Amino acid sequence: MTKMRLHVLMFSFFAFFAGLGTIAGEEITKDFHQSFDVKAEDSLCLRFGDGDVRLIPWEKNIIDVNVRYRADIDLVGIRLNKKQDFNVEFRQTANTVYVTGKEPGTASIGFFNKRVYEYVYEIRSPDYIALDLEGDDGDVEIENWAARIDCRIEDGDIHLSNIRGAQTAIRGEDGEIEIDNLSGDLAIDVEDGEVNLTACEMPSCRVESEDGGITISQSKGSYDLIVDDGDVVMKKIEAKGLNISSEDGDIEVELLAGEPLNADIKTDDGDINIDLEKQFSVTFFVSANDSDSIRIGFDNIEGYKKDKQTKSGSLNGGTGRLRIQTADGDVKIKERW
Repeated sequence: MTKMRLHVLMFSFFAFFAGLGTIAGEEITKDFHQSFDVKAEDSLCLRFGDGDVRLIPWEKNIIDVNVRYRADIDLVGIRLNKKQDFNVEFRQTANTVYVTGKEPGTASIGFFNKRVYEYVYEIRSPDYIALDLEGDDGDVEIENWAARIDCRIEDGDIHLSNIRGAQTAIRGEDGEIEIDNLSGDLAIDVEDGEVNLTACEMPSCRVESEDGGITISQSKGSYDLIVDDGDVVMKKIEAKGLNISSEDGDIEVELLAGEPLNADIKTDDGDINIDLEKQFSVTFFVSANDSDSIRIGFDNIEGYKKDKQTKSGSLNGGTGRLRIQTADGDVKIKERW
């Protein structure tokens, strides 16, 4: 008797929803626009959720915001919060413009599917505006910016180009980070994404990654790089300070002659390859499980010493300092150019 009642109840629900039918292709189309007068030392606080963000610099002392939102909805049943569609809130205080995307949760009786196929913030602003950006899955693109950038994102990608602000800070999870032509201090904290830096000049560069790799090319500065499970590749680098720590990845570094180097490079389980420009001046100390896994590709080594686990000496006067340690891997130091 109980099973029969259950079957009847399930059939009734099925018949009910089937009778309601499917609302196919219901479309949400939203456009928002707002402008704000701004001045030097003002800032923009943007909360963009899953939207994509593009910052476009211009010479007007105005922040001009355009938001486009497009979505399709398929529903079999009843949508309970239809009036709570996507919205954007705007406000301005004495020194800050706030833009906040509101993406409500969905409640329905039946089967509900929502597909957002366009969600974009296009913002024109003077390049002196400091940026405070926070989002989830959207991508961020910023070019030709001259002020501080603080960007926190989950799964989206970040592309920065021609950045001249004194400080840039990025925190992410799974997205890729690509930066070229940045001048200023840089701090990146990412979980699984790849980090690529090209043609940057950074008095201080700190990158911390869990499962992603770090690639830095044709750049200058002081570096503090920490990787749990990923490779570090540095091509044609002029480094004053260089600290690299990796657990399971390989490390490959090409160093140009410049200011005296102060470097500590360590990996628990990986190979380390160091290429030095001609006449590079440094004193080195290399430690490994077995000194036979250490190869120093120079003929004239000053004060050369070797034992079961280490090799040390100086090259071209030894004005810099290079200390290398690997628990399980090979080490090679050689001249490249």
